[in-house]
Amino acid sequence: MPKKLIIALFISLILLPLGLALGYSFLYSIGAVGLLSDGLTLDHWVELFRGEFLSSILYSLWIAMVSASIALFLALIFLFTLRNHFEKPGTYRLLFLPLTIPPIVVGFIIFQMYSGSGILSRLFYHLGIVSGTQEFPVMVQDPYGIGIILAHIFIVFPFFLLVLLNVYKNENLAEIERVARSLGAYRNTIIWKLHLPILMRGIFPLFILYIIFFMGAYDIPLLLGQSSPQMISVLILEKLQRFNLGDIPVAYSMAVWYALICIATISYLLMKYRKKEAL
Repeated sequence: MPKKLIIALFISLILLPLGLALGYSFLYSIGAVGLLSDGLTLDHWVELFRGEFLSSILYSLWIAMVSASIALFLALIFLFTLRNHFEKPGTYRLLFLPLTIPPIVVGFIIFQMYSGSGILSRLFYHLGIVSGTQEFPVMVQDPYGIGIILAHIFIVFPFFLLVLLNVYKNENLAEIERVARSLGAYRNTIIWKLHLPILMRGIFPLFILYIIFFMGAYDIPLLLGQSSPQMISVLILEKLQRFNLGDIPVAYSMAVWYALICIATISYLLMKYRKKEAL
């Protein structure tokens, strides 16, 4: 297939719909279109910084960064301690199994396991660890998003581990380790000075993209999140669906700002990453 045709298809199927959606959202947010439009205004943008938008963005960023960081940390531990086991075809294929489970199912399982009336709290009660389900730690719909973090870790941990295993193999890190050992390098030095820089360079773009993906997740935060602050996608959709039509332009303003933040962040980090690669 000609390169120009591929570029044209990419623009028409991906960039054009995205651009049209952002353009319509922008016009709605400044009052150029919409049911209650009475002229151009920036009032809806100003209202963002008086309401829940900033707290929602920070809360979403907290959830996304903690989830991705813990998942990556666990994947690195499994890689360095159990790598030989995952080289077996059967064990390697098992890592694909969690990736087949829909996120809403993962959220439902976390809710049934860790909610105040869930399986774990009832087990603790019958074992005498707690005297009532109300003493069980709040892990679902809690201020720190523990349930959301657990669900996201379950989703992304096997994927990160698969990527790290492939990077380890493609970069011939086993051979590099043998050479370093023959030259007298210690295991900790090999891990910190050789393995980690190469592995992190290989997984960095995916790590950033998953943070953006987690920030925009909807189904799991809707099921496991609290009412305030909410993750940004839940907050935007809630304002779009309210009976108050005045919240709709605010929702579009949130969507525009969130999209701009994501695009700017991804562009900056990936450009910085490419500069490091060039060096």
